[in-house]
Amino acid sequence: MFQLRRLSIRITLLCLSLTLGALAETSFESQTFPQRPSESQIYDDNHLLNASETQLFNNLAYKFQQETGIELTCVLVDDIGHANQFEKGDKYAKYTAEQWNLGKENGEGIMIFVAQKQRWKNIVVTPGLEKIYSEKNLAKIQQKTLLPAFRENNYSEGILSLSYALAKMGAKAKGKSLGIDETPYKLRENSVSSLMILFILFVSFMLLMAKFSGGRGNGIFWFLFGGAIKNKKKDEPEIGFGGGFGSNPRGFGGGFGSGFGNSGFGNRDSW
Repeated sequence: MFQLRRLSIRITLLCLSLTLGALAETSFESQTFPQRPSESQIYDDNHLLNASETQLFNNLAYKFQQETGIELTCVLVDDIGHANQFEKGDKYAKYTAEQWNLGKENGEGIMIFVAQKQRWKNIVVTPGLEKIYSEKNLAKIQQKTLLPAFRENNYSEGILSLSYALAKMGAKAKGKSLGIDETPYKLRENSVSSLMILFILFVSFMLLMAKFSGGRGNGIFWFLFGGAIKNKKKDEPEIGFGGGFGSNPRGFGGGFGSGFGNSGFGNRDSW
């Protein structure tokens, strides 16, 4: 009797687990996904791009597809929910690409996907483009464009610079030229970082001058740094200046449904 009861409990739990799994899958597929705009290649929940920036993206997407046949789209959503953002994010991005019929004309398309609340991003590519847009190439592009801009909350710059880099790579692979001015798509120079680098170089130069002067004299080098060097004993080890300027590594992920791929390394973490 006891064993029969245990077996009955196990069967009940198994059925409940399967039911909940089916409901979760149904819930995911039945939830609302971004609807493709009729007059634009970009969906923007939070208006991260203004009207002129949206037009810049659309102009680039149009020219890129005209020259190469590759469709370029962008989906910027506010929230993808509370589930595991990496697993759900991968599915959400690829399911959206499937619903949009990404690359429907010739099977070649790219979708930049961003969930702002989860600070998560992805690049979905159709199977025919995976040789051009390898995981390694896409990771490098993001490190130079989208990620540094997003970390400074410059979302429009990140999207425009990434989109231009993707288009330029695709055009080059197909032996085409975009023939448009790239200036509006470039990242603006980070003046704070530039000033910091100049300051570090200046301080390093001053330290070297004070050291090689032997810590003597009444000049500005001695006034600023000489005293500290003089107080260092001869038998003490040299003190180096270490560390660096960095940011958290970022990352990419798997496949879904129709076989859309994504960029791989660098895409599965937040920026």
